[in-house]
Amino acid sequence: EAFAKGFHDAFDSDLLHLFRPEELELLICGSPSFDFEDLEDSTEYDDGYTETSEVVLWFWEVAHKMSLEEKKKFLMFATGTDRVPIRGLGYLQLKISRQGSDSERLPTAHTCFCHLLLPEYSSKEKLEKKLLLAIKHSEGFGTL
Repeated sequence: EAFAKGFHDAFDSDLLHLFRPEELELLICGSPSFDFEDLEDSTEYDDGYTETSEVVLWFWEVAHKMSLEEKKKFLMFATGTDRVPIRGLGYLQLKISRQGSDSERLPTAHTCFCHLLLPEYSSKEKLEKKLLLAIKHSEGFGTL
């Protein structure tokens, strides 16, 4: 009963009848489709990276083979939420920028801007290790 009251307090009851249950679920939970092909197609590059840069190609190879849980963690790391936008990942507007030459630094992100800062790692294996380490231990503002 408390849930129903809170739900109706947050959403105008007069408008709820306009939606089917699956549409409400989509609005509240986001899209269930983690199509990283769409994300790759819509991503922009900066600071020396292009869609054909070796590190960028390695990044997408690693990203495409991530498990669903790792993809959710990556989205949380890069965007601040693990939910897919209603219209899909193609509408996310991710930007990947070069963050210096090869180093032991982990990738970082500006979540408010969907901006991933990726060092120019010397191998795909190093990129994968550093990226997975970063997303695994990311806690945002310590609210998780």
